[in-house]
Amino acid sequence: MKLYTQVILLAVTLFSVTAVPRTGLETTLFRMVLGGEVEPRALTPAAQTCANNYLNATQKNGDILANSTNACEEAANRTKVAYVQSSNTTVNQIRAQLLSLEQNLQLCRNETDSARFLNCTVSTFDQNLQLLDTSNSQAYTAQTQFNSNETQVSAARTNCISAAVSEAKVQSIQIANDFDTCLAKISEQRDMIQVEQKPQPFLPAQISKEQVPEKHQQELEDMSLTN
Repeated sequence: MKLYTQVILLAVTLFSVTAVPRTGLETTLFRMVLGGEVEPRALTPAAQTCANNYLNATQKNGDILANSTNACEEAANRTKVAYVQSSNTTVNQIRAQLLSLEQNLQLCRNETDSARFLNCTVSTFDQNLQLLDTSNSQAYTAQTQFNSNETQVSAARTNCISAAVSEAKVQSIQIANDFDTCLAKISEQRDMIQVEQKPQPFLPAQISKEQVPEKHQQELEDMSLTN
């Protein structure tokens, strides 16, 4: 069971990773997620938050998948136990009937007198035949039911696990999309900051004559005529 669950978890993890772009910072984060080598550069606080959110969500999704598959196994085992108990009841009935048949046959075999032996055989024949026929029919029915139960348990387990894996895949895609959105917001915020910090062109202020001392007004007028 543990190995089976680990295979499922690996498959879902790989599925989720292939849904996300791998350029620049994303490559670093996904190497972290997969446990590989990380590029020798520190993540920004914002990018680290994106990575932490992705890792936490992926871990939670894996835990949910593991719990779901375990629940599928437990439900299948409970059903199997119930079927076995039901089959054992029928088997015990067959055993009791065959024991009665053996006792009847042994009783007749113990008769040494020919007349009593024949009388025993004739008197128990119908009963023995009924016991044998009933036991045979019950054994055939129980065997068919046992095979059917095995098929039902296997199908229920498979369907349950498939549903859990499908849900995990959906969640993996959502987690990957959230990761992309988180990185996109970082890029958008960085672009906005760069635009806000871009230096504005210098525009000379208009100076009225009243703001200029009288001794410099003539110089300004001369400069204006020169231009």
